[in-house]
Amino acid sequence: MSKRSEGNQGTYAHMFAYRIPTGKHDRLLSILQRLAGIYKKHGMLESSIYQLGPTQVFQGFEGFDKALGASSGEEVWVEVDSYLNADEFHRIVALIGEDQDADPLWGELAEVTAERKVIMGEFRLLTNGVKPR
Repeated sequence: MSKRSEGNQGTYAHMFAYRIPTGKHDRLLSILQRLAGIYKKHGMLESSIYQLGPTQVFQGFEGFDKALGASSGEEVWVEVDSYLNADEFHRIVALIGEDQDADPLWGELAEVTAERKVIMGEFRLLTNGVKPR
């Protein structure tokens, strides 16, 4: 079976949380889509970007907007990039560091996200779907 077979979400994810001014929505989406194309060229399995919508926050919980310190006029996005495994992720990141097509996009990304730090982390898959006990 191919590493990039259909339906293979991999066991490793690189995630980002963005707080961006609403006016930068289209520009950031364009940058992230072009970067995803470069990452996929080098072996990333999938990239998904989610925009936070109205959320009914349960008692005792906290919403992403509050937890991330988002203010009025800002959008909260989460990007989830999946990889076969941690080794494959690190291999791909090294290749991206050498890919000249990515260089100008890093500058654009830094410009668009300069007002708020991007939060990121690497995650390993614990379960593929929640199964009832």
